[in-house]
Amino acid sequence: MKPHILLIEDDPLLAESLAANLEASGFLVPSTYANGLEALAASERQPPDLALVDIALEGTLRGTTVGAYLAERGIPVIYLSGYMELALAEGRDHAVEILPKTARFSDILAAVRAATDGLLMETSASERAIASTLDG
Repeated sequence: MKPHILLIEDDPLLAESLAANLEASGFLVPSTYANGLEALAASERQPPDLALVDIALEGTLRGTTVGAYLAERGIPVIYLSGYMELALAEGRDHAVEILPKTARFSDILAAVRAATDGLLMETSASERAIASTLDG
C-alpha cells in the first residue's frame, strides 16, 4: 500500500506539480488543498501518513496552525514555505522538516521518504508476509 500524502498548497501549479511527482515516486496524493479548514476536514475523513504543508494558505488558518493540529494527531508534518523565518519560528517544535519553496523536488522527495521510511518498510514486510502465505 502506498503512503498517503496530504498536500496543502495554495499555488495551484506547484500543488499539481508536487502531486504528480509524488505519485510518480510511489506515493498516493488523492487531492490537494489550498484551504486549511478543507484540509483538516479531509484528514478527519482519511487520516494521511504524512502532511506536506505550505505556511501561507487561503482562508483563515495559517499553515502552521494546520500543521500543529496534524502533528498533535501523530501525523508527520513537512513545511514547504516561502516564509522560512515564520516557518522556523512557528513550526520548529512539531515539524519533521522545514524546506524552502525553492527546494528541488529531489530534496522534497528525500524528506518525504525519510518521514515515511518506516511505513514503506512495514508495507514491504507485510507484502512479503502475504506473498509467502500465498506461495506456501
